[in-house]
Amino acid sequence: MAKDLIEQWLEVMRAGTPEIIPNKSALLIIDMQEYQVRKDWPLYKLMNESVPGILDYFVEQVTKVVEPNIKKLIDLFRDNKMKIIYVMFSSFNKDGSDLTRKIKEFNEIAKQQYGDVLFPPKDHPGSQIVNSLKPENEEMVVIKNTSGVFTATNLELFLQNMGVEQLLIAGVVTNICVEGSARTASELGFDVFLIEDACAAWSPEIHKNTLVSFEMMFGSVITTDAVIEKVKENL
Repeated sequence: MAKDLIEQWLEVMRAGTPEIIPNKSALLIIDMQEYQVRKDWPLYKLMNESVPGILDYFVEQVTKVVEPNIKKLIDLFRDNKMKIIYVMFSSFNKDGSDLTRKIKEFNEIAKQQYGDVLFPPKDHPGSQIVNSLKPENEEMVVIKNTSGVFTATNLELFLQNMGVEQLLIAGVVTNICVEGSARTASELGFDVFLIEDACAAWSPEIHKNTLVSFEMMFGSVITTDAVIEKVKENL
């Protein structure tokens, strides 16, 4: 009964979904970095040792669904000269001293076990955007040392200066950096679209519940194909 009522509310919210305006929109790609989505780095290894298989669904979902869909969106935005902004979660200081206390604790554990950190500095190989989605030319890359991109960067100012009023958000992890950034963007006055099949969480349940929670109050949830269709309609 409660689930049905929530679905009715979501239908009310969807009736007010704004149109995508290409020249006022930006694609925000969050944390699609090697250390976040590949098995080769301490983040996966530490979590997998603690709870074997905990990130296997996530890594597979990113590889098979999220990455290809983000690539489609990048191609769409590049072909139509629309704005693309990449976000990286990395420390500015090589020793990670600018990271939050909790992240530094995780890094210390990883260094003791693997000789490397979970959350590396910006020039570390693990911090690089995955090869299939690499930034090109003058596409903006914003580095944050907190989970939410608006907390520790001037992204809001950059967006205002570029005339951006709408954010289409993709990346990882749905319920952490993606959701936190999307909620803040909504509260700052941006129209926000979470692209459901261009994001991933550690389980499908967490992913779905995050999207429902966001759509109930903060913004819109949309598929990759719907983004492509709506952008082409409004060019």
